[in-house]
Amino acid sequence: MADPATGAAGQQVSNETTGETPTASDAPDAGAPLAPPAPPATSAHGFPRLETETVERYGRPMRVFQVAVSSEAMALSWANQEDAPQGATVVVDHEIRASGLHGRLWEVPAVDSLACSIVLRPALKMEEADSAWLVAAWAAAEGAQAVSGRELATWWPDSVVDAASREQVAAVRAEIQLGPGRVKSVVITLRFNLPALGLDASRKDALLEAVTAAVDAACEELAAGAAGAAAAYEKRCALLGNRLLIRLLPKGETRGTARRIDRNARLELESASGMIEKITVDQIRDMKVV
Repeated sequence: MADPATGAAGQQVSNETTGETPTASDAPDAGAPLAPPAPPATSAHGFPRLETETVERYGRPMRVFQVAVSSEAMALSWANQEDAPQGATVVVDHEIRASGLHGRLWEVPAVDSLACSIVLRPALKMEEADSAWLVAAWAAAEGAQAVSGRELATWWPDSVVDAASREQVAAVRAEIQLGPGRVKSVVITLRFNLPALGLDASRKDALLEAVTAAVDAACEELAAGAAGAAAAYEKRCALLGNRLLIRLLPKGETRGTARRIDRNARLELESASGMIEKITVDQIRDMKVV
């Protein structure tokens, strides 16, 4: 084995600063484990390296990424490939593609946003799986109101709005994973417009803590039954009582007055003749108050 104090040709290597020759005590211990090299700051493609360290924050496992495709994508990977537990949370500072309901893009700049995704393991019947949308929106409204001090309301199916101005301040999404005859997992994604809430970047941690606590509270309601989650959501829903024009997927439209949200997260729309039509989250293309 080559002497560590010699060069490739067997020549001694001098100390560049003093000119002294290193002694045996200066050589690394052959039996000592080598320290792993420091990970590069960027990948081979030049993108910032994605940290995957899991930390404990707010009583839950959490992963924070400087940049990623989306918080939802990272949380889904954690849930599906590593069996992430209930409450596991992903935060992404800069999402490359922040998409919500039916692929709608979140247009708020990353510097003005808080984006997080949370893994849920609810004991739900398959037909009640969409109640996760109600959990996400209710928790977003509760947490953001606690930190901002503003009165907020839910706006079915995926928005949180200022109760007075009806300006959107947050958007939510629920990605549901089904197993044999059951809901395997749900990843809820919550995105907040900080300036619209009157908050700056220094309040992100406070908002994140309040929102994750609200998600836990909403999940307790859900554990008692989807009807409880629907009732809590309805109390905050500013959409109810409004006359709506809803464009449907794959095509068509309907009109009526929003009357209630049921335990399956369906909007009950009453026509002028008194007939009730139930609209699911997957059916809605867009809607407006008329």
